[in-house]
Amino acid sequence: MSVILEAVHTIKPLTDTVFDRWVEIYGELVLPAYDRNGWDMLGWFKRSGGRMGQDILLFRFDSLAAMEQATRSLFKDPAIGQAIAGPLSEFQVEESVSQGMTVPYATEQRLEKVRAAKPDEPRQYMQAVLEIGARDQAGAYELLGKLADTIDSEAGGLVTAYQATTGPREQLTDIWAFESMLDLRYRPGDPLGELVAPLREFAPEESIYYLNPLPGSPLQ
Repeated sequence: MSVILEAVHTIKPLTDTVFDRWVEIYGELVLPAYDRNGWDMLGWFKRSGGRMGQDILLFRFDSLAAMEQATRSLFKDPAIGQAIAGPLSEFQVEESVSQGMTVPYATEQRLEKVRAAKPDEPRQYMQAVLEIGARDQAGAYELLGKLADTIDSEAGGLVTAYQATTGPREQLTDIWAFESMLDLRYRPGDPLGELVAPLREFAPEESIYYLNPLPGSPLQ
C-alpha cells in the first residue's frame, strides 16, 4: 500500500483572473520545489463542483516515513519560504490537507497505465468520494474493483483509490481518468447498474467532483 496526500486550495477573490495568476505563480515557484524534494506528484487539477476557486494536488509516497522525510526536506527549501512571503502573499488561500492509504483494487499496474498514456488532449478526471463503514469495506472494494475492470480503457480508467487515515475515516476516494470530456446529459438507465446497485448497500453516499489538469500536472 502507498500513502496518498491530497491538498486542496481555495483561492480568493473568486475570479478567473485571480485563479489564473495563482496557477502561474504556484506552477513556477512551488511545483519545482516538490520535484526536487522527493514529492511524487500524481496530478494538479482545477476542481469543479461544490466550492468555486479550488485546485487539488495529489501526491504518492511509498510509506509514511517517506512522506515525513519529503515534508521535512520541502520545509527546508528556501524557495518555499520566499514564495509564501513574496508572490503567494497576494492571494487569500484556504488549504485543506488529508491523507489516505491505497486500497487493494488500486494497483500499481492501474496507476502506471494511466501515467504512461500520453493523450493528444488533456483527459477529463473525476473524483468520487464515498462513505463506507469499516464492516462494509471488503464488499465495497470487491465491487469497485469489478467496476474498475469494466471501465478500463487504453488511456483511461482508475488512477488510484485511497481510504482516509485522517479526518472522516469512512471516506473512500476514487480518482478516475476518461479519454474524453464526460457527457453529462441526462439519459435514462445505467449501463453499470448491475455493479452500482449492490454497491449502494455498502456505500449509500457519494459525492462527485470533476478535475481538469493544470499546466505542469504530470497527469494530463
